[in-house]
Amino acid sequence: MKNEKTFWLLALAFIMWQPVIDVLTSASLLLLNISLTVGVIVRVLFMAAIVLMLLWKARQSRIARKYVFYLLAVAAVIAINIGLNMNVKDPYYIGSELKFFNKIVYFPILFTGFSILYLYLKREQVPFKEKTTSYFLYASLIISAVFIVSFITGTSLSNYSHTKIGFTGWFFAGNEIGAIMAIILPITALYAIEKTNRVKEWRYWIPFVLLAVSMQFLGTKVGYGGILVVLLSVFFTMLILYFTKERTEKTRSNMLVSLVLIAVLAVTTPITPVFHNMFAHLSLLNIDLDFGGKEKKVDPDTGEEVPEEDDGDKEDDITNEQIQNLVFSSREKYLQEMKEQFAEAPVSQKLFGMGFAGNYEEPEPGKTPRMIEMDFFDLFFSLGIIGFLTMMSLPLYYVIRFIIHFVRNIKETFTPVNVMYGVAFILGLGISATAGHVLTAPAVSIYVAAVMALLMVREGIIKE
Repeated sequence: MKNEKTFWLLALAFIMWQPVIDVLTSASLLLLNISLTVGVIVRVLFMAAIVLMLLWKARQSRIARKYVFYLLAVAAVIAINIGLNMNVKDPYYIGSELKFFNKIVYFPILFTGFSILYLYLKREQVPFKEKTTSYFLYASLIISAVFIVSFITGTSLSNYSHTKIGFTGWFFAGNEIGAIMAIILPITALYAIEKTNRVKEWRYWIPFVLLAVSMQFLGTKVGYGGILVVLLSVFFTMLILYFTKERTEKTRSNMLVSLVLIAVLAVTTPITPVFHNMFAHLSLLNIDLDFGGKEKKVDPDTGEEVPEEDDGDKEDDITNEQIQNLVFSSREKYLQEMKEQFAEAPVSQKLFGMGFAGNYEEPEPGKTPRMIEMDFFDLFFSLGIIGFLTMMSLPLYYVIRFIIHFVRNIKETFTPVNVMYGVAFILGLGISATAGHVLTAPAVSIYVAAVMALLMVREGIIKE
């Protein structure tokens, strides 16, 4: 194809425009009140273009043919799922089911597409890592600008309806934008590491700081945890490199900057929204952390402390259920319900899945069936044993190969690029497993697909 290079370069640049698409999606929902949003239309068209390119490449590329067969297998198990559940589930909302499947196929299609993209750019000697890092950086700057401007102008959307504090800028879905920011943050750190040669060049850390501050506005555990994980990753990476192979001013400078930022994060934690929200959540669970602040009773005659009477009806210990609720925000309850449904489901559903939201009943007016919001569980129960293994087979195969390659060649593979892109991927998987809205959300899964494909192609795990 004469314009193949242009197509792949435009496809890679699509990463940069994701925040703009998300803001336009919010406008579609809130101002125009339409469900067929800009985000849905643009992302479906992009996915279709990737599929068509894969089919075209399959005529001459062996790996593209393998990817097409893999995607056909995924399509087959989804088709079986729909056919079975139309006869098993009552009611069966075909619109909701198709919408859900459209979301979950986005990651495998984009991962295979970006793999072919990076293979092509690598063959053409295009600096694809540098371009990807730049596009991630531009996306981070757009997100930070939206958060800061919306907060200053008082036009930011609220992330919580009551009790808790948090803002999502002009982005409609708080969970999704939080996951996006956490995945992008390590790449902004990589940009800073690569550009900062001396401490006085700390200005290259400004994009990282802006995005980190914006993540604090969210008031979520994901936002705060993402900042902490990335800063600790930078510090220990620089520390290890300094004592093993790079005793340079560049390494020392980045180590110092990351240490200062960790200290700033620690000092400012008590005034962050997430700190307030944690105590608000504890209050909702009736957990009282007095830290020994209760007044002790003293006998007026002897001056000795009077032991408190044991109240059999009072429980001061935090229960396992309360801890799970604090971590998973009620998702554990929906997980238990889905486990019970799966246990009672017929063999056909155990093998090929219960579809969207399990074997739901007729919902109350104004409500819709809901997922667990823990992606791997959602995918397993929705696709069943065969469907889940089919969809996860290719990504899992490459992840295992990459880990083996990374460990065996640790002296060469332990680089800031691999570590920071790896942290981005691990954060994506971690958020996917605990808070959801990653592999089941096209707005987020595109970033995970790009990060994973880049790592695999750059290290030669995926090759033609």
